[in-house]
Amino acid sequence: MNTSHSSDNSLQRSPLDKIESAVRGVWKGGIRALYRFWAGKYETTMISRFGYQAPEFIARALAPLMREGTARVLDVGCGTGLTALALLEHRKDTIDGIDFSPEMLDKARERGIYADLHTADVTKPLPIPNGTYDAAISSGLFTHGHVGAEAIPHVLKAIKAGGLFGFTVYWKVWERAGFAAMLENLEKAGTIEILVNEQESHMRAIEHQKIHTVVVRHNG
Repeated sequence: MNTSHSSDNSLQRSPLDKIESAVRGVWKGGIRALYRFWAGKYETTMISRFGYQAPEFIARALAPLMREGTARVLDVGCGTGLTALALLEHRKDTIDGIDFSPEMLDKARERGIYADLHTADVTKPLPIPNGTYDAAISSGLFTHGHVGAEAIPHVLKAIKAGGLFGFTVYWKVWERAGFAAMLENLEKAGTIEILVNEQESHMRAIEHQKIHTVVVRHNG
C-alpha cells in the first residue's frame, strides 16, 4: 500500500497536472482562449520541456498498416502540425487538418505541409462529406477530457470503408471519458476492427505518463 500511495503522489506532482486542471476547468470558449494563449508556446513546452513523443508513436503505428501509394489523410485536432510532420517521415500523403483553435491552425499553416485546413469542433458532426478520407490520424486531442470518445464516430464517418483511424488517448481518460466503452461497442457492432491498442510512455522527461496508441479499421 505504501508503494501505491507513493506512486499516486508522484502523479499528483507532475507538471502536466497544471495543464490538465486548466483544461478541465474551462469549456468551449474558455478552451479556445487557452489554446490561443498556448499556440506560440506549445512546441517549446511539449517537446523541449516534456519530451513529448505521441506524434511519432501514432505515425509509427499507423503508417505500416496503410495501403501503398499516396493516401488522403485527415489530421484530427492537428494543432501546430506535429502529427502530420511525423506521418510524413514515413509516407508522402496528402494531408488536411482540422482543429478547434484558429491560432493553432495558423501555426500549422506556417509549416506548408497541409493541403487544406479547417476550424471544426470534433465533438459535433464534421463539415466533411462521408467517406472523404483514406485514413485519419490524431495525437494530443484525447488528453484531458475536453474531447471525449463521442468524437470517434464523427471521425469515422469521414473515412472510407476499409480506411484506418490512428489516434492516441491519455491513459487517465481512457475509462473516464468513455474510450474503452466506445471502442468495445463499435467493435461489437461491426463498425470497427481494433488493429492496435498499446500503452506507451510518451514523455521522456516525466515519469508515470502513458498513452494508449490505437489503430482501428473502419468497416463502413
